[in-house]
Amino acid sequence: MKGKSKYLGFLLLIIFSVILIKLNYNNFKVDKDMTPKEHFKIEIENGMSFKDIEKVLIDSSVIKNPKLFKFFVKVFNADRKLKAGVYLLEKDQDEFSVFNKIYKGKVLQKKIVIPEGFTLKQIFRRLKEELDIDSFEFFSICSSKEILKKYGIEGKNCEGFLLPETYYFTDDMGAKEIVLKMLKLFEEKYPETIFKKNDLNFTRYSYIILASIIEKEAKLDDEKYTISGVYYNRLKKGMNLQCCATVFYALGREGGILSYKDLEINSPYNTYKNPGLPPTPICSPGKVSIDASLNPEKHDFLFYVSNGDGTHTFTKTYKEHIRAQRKNKK
Repeated sequence: MKGKSKYLGFLLLIIFSVILIKLNYNNFKVDKDMTPKEHFKIEIENGMSFKDIEKVLIDSSVIKNPKLFKFFVKVFNADRKLKAGVYLLEKDQDEFSVFNKIYKGKVLQKKIVIPEGFTLKQIFRRLKEELDIDSFEFFSICSSKEILKKYGIEGKNCEGFLLPETYYFTDDMGAKEIVLKMLKLFEEKYPETIFKKNDLNFTRYSYIILASIIEKEAKLDDEKYTISGVYYNRLKKGMNLQCCATVFYALGREGGILSYKDLEINSPYNTYKNPGLPPTPICSPGKVSIDASLNPEKHDFLFYVSNGDGTHTFTKTYKEHIRAQRKNKK
């Protein structure tokens, strides 16, 4: 009997919902001869509560009956299932249509943030989560010789050139369209003309490789220019860069602590063993890191050690460097 009662109650709830939907639709239906309704682009941001979403919809005059909208949210147990994105909605649209669109994520555009310092693999994972793009297609496009030639990328793939930015994509966009949009934005913001050859004969690719290392090594924007200067000084003296971030990249790890064994890895990205820059960028650098690679701070520092709080101690000699390391271990 209990099972039948629950089933009957659920059935009545569905019937009641359908009636309300029908009534609500009829209340707001517009004749063909009437002026088309005004449309709005409404953005539902990640982490918004139901109350925040409801307020956006009311303030934008998308819904008139918040109680009815709330009813649909409760019926479908969807208070935490409304999807973020940019939606195209009508003024005074019926509440169920609005709910259904946001519940099913029928977005006009989806807001996707690609943070500074993301690797190609991390960018793929972010896009996969949001847009469910195909892995094979994404990495094939990123390593397409035709595309690399078109955008003047010297490496084996697009690592470092998928610009960290806030993007708006739609669900129907494929990996190729997305990658090309990101590469085009990079080209617009950083044209070849801004990358002047320096006394190390850097090309644009060299600058982006260095910028990617700076991005991973420095947390504070001000220190990025100092760290850039350290690497320039080491390169000019023929010293290995000895950069931990490149070793992490070689290991396929995104952080942690390096052991002495890790530093012995046989990889062209191991800048403890190999002179010069690594063969490719190790992430997508941001604006400040790129600027720092182009405009290094002029000084005599050859070493730096982390202070554990995001800052670094810079030194000119190996003895000073060892002293700084010992001090920070205390």
